[in-house]
Amino acid sequence: MSKPLLDVCVAAVFGASLLAAGAATAAEFSAKQLEGGWQLVSTTNPNPTIRAFGPGDGYAVFQPDGRFALQLALADLPKFASNNRDKGTAEENKAIVQGSIAYFGTYALGADGTMTLHIERCTFPNWTGTDIKRHITSLTADELKYTNPAASVGGTTDLVWKRVK
Repeated sequence: MSKPLLDVCVAAVFGASLLAAGAATAAEFSAKQLEGGWQLVSTTNPNPTIRAFGPGDGYAVFQPDGRFALQLALADLPKFASNNRDKGTAEENKAIVQGSIAYFGTYALGADGTMTLHIERCTFPNWTGTDIKRHITSLTADELKYTNPAASVGGTTDLVWKRVK
């Protein structure tokens, strides 16, 4: 191998190792950073047949003991004409199911920048008793961003939250 080609190969390996080291450092988030209340700012819409959640449509709390609760609900969900949730029409029930989700359980952060949520109960029962991963892309004192690679309505969605003070 010629000297210039060897220099390029060494530089490429060295640069890749620096990038890998930087990525690993960036992925290290602590539970302490996550603790507290978060209000939804935005989501991307993975399913064009339903409306995306927007600002103020969600709240999440991550406790120091490793427990969490998360709720998302569109602001303009229809009221039940009967004023009784047990007597909702098919249309009312469909709008509520498509316009809300809530779940709770425990959480753990991985060294790879993921957050694993162990779902104890969920209004989408397919998630109850499962572990789901979220890929944290950014976590600062005031903002949490993560990707949900398997949204309950299909597809991938990105969520942005702001810390509630």
